[in-house]
Amino acid sequence: MARPTLNDDERAERRQQLLRAAHALFRATRELPSVAEIASAAGVAKGSVYRSFSTKEEIFLALLEDSFSGLLAQAMEHIKALPLAAPEAAEAFAHAYADSLAQFPDLLPLAGMTNAILEKNLPLDAMVQFKTGLAEGLKAAGEALESGGRPFSRGNGADLILHTWSLTMGLWQALDYPCALRPQMQSLGLQILDRDFMTELRIAVHALWRGALSV
Repeated sequence: MARPTLNDDERAERRQQLLRAAHALFRATRELPSVAEIASAAGVAKGSVYRSFSTKEEIFLALLEDSFSGLLAQAMEHIKALPLAAPEAAEAFAHAYADSLAQFPDLLPLAGMTNAILEKNLPLDAMVQFKTGLAEGLKAAGEALESGGRPFSRGNGADLILHTWSLTMGLWQALDYPCALRPQMQSLGLQILDRDFMTELRIAVHALWRGALSV
């Protein structure tokens, strides 16, 4: 007997169900889950996964877009609520941004895999579509930063958002130590490297924004 055809809302909900399962699997292993693993975790047949995602790389891209869009949406809300004075705005954004990033634990590990997967395994049109969406998100966040009569607007809002993300990625890669190493860092005399990422992120973003907004 033929399976009933899903309507648009049902297809969207099924896709989110599969993404939730894929996010959970990725967080547990830091490896892209297979179609079979996602199907099992979501409690559906493998065919249901293939009706939403054609390849493993499409699953990766969907996970990355899902996390990025969530972070950008929250960043937009933080930007709209920023105080007008530059020092207060810098401090408020640094703390709100770090708190939001913590809600998307897959994002940085996924982003760290982006170049290898996008450049080697995805067709150009899919890569362009992803990069276009990212560029539009950065532009919108930059425009929000420059609006509202804020005295520190200098027409470089998108640049500041991009620099914030670049700083985030670089700092995370610098402090993302292997699990086996971290417990031994103090005894090995590596205290200067034994930093809490979120604490350092707040400090670094605060300094970046305070410098940029005071120009």
